[in-house]
Amino acid sequence: GDQFDSVLSADLSSDQKWIALGGPDRVLKIYRTSDGGLEHRIKKHTEWVTAIEFSPDSKYLASGDRNGGLVIWEAATGQEMFALNGHRGAINSVSWRADSEMLLSASEDGPVKLWKATDGSALRSLNANPGGVLSARFAHDGRIVSCGRDNKVQLWESAGRNLRTLPFT
Repeated sequence: GDQFDSVLSADLSSDQKWIALGGPDRVLKIYRTSDGGLEHRIKKHTEWVTAIEFSPDSKYLASGDRNGGLVIWEAATGQEMFALNGHRGAINSVSWRADSEMLLSASEDGPVKLWKATDGSALRSLNANPGGVLSARFAHDGRIVSCGRDNKVQLWESAGRNLRTLPFT
């Protein structure tokens, strides 16, 4: 495509129809895989786009930026569904639960936040890694793993209970 700047985050939809890209230009770009053409060019983020992920059912796309901005989009139309407010630091990762009903976001401000995809409501906040969460992901069974600047890997239930802490040495 016409991506002339660095790509900081990218994802391929599970139905393999779209590729989403984000970077320092603060623009979210969605390309068709069929011909490489630009499907949507979305200028919403106020800072570098640092995290992108399509939902497992390919209906939604989540994107986060280094200013704490987090948005859920309708993938097919590129229309904004929900702006998710709550992070005060850069969004380092986003991850969808396998059923596409819940999104998590991890940020430099420390918590992992869980969001309901159908209405954008905040469900809970996990005090995951003080000093900043570098990455967090849903496992296939709904558990969450996070790692951060505190040099720990944490395993969580989606209800918020810490199952295990592993030192990263």
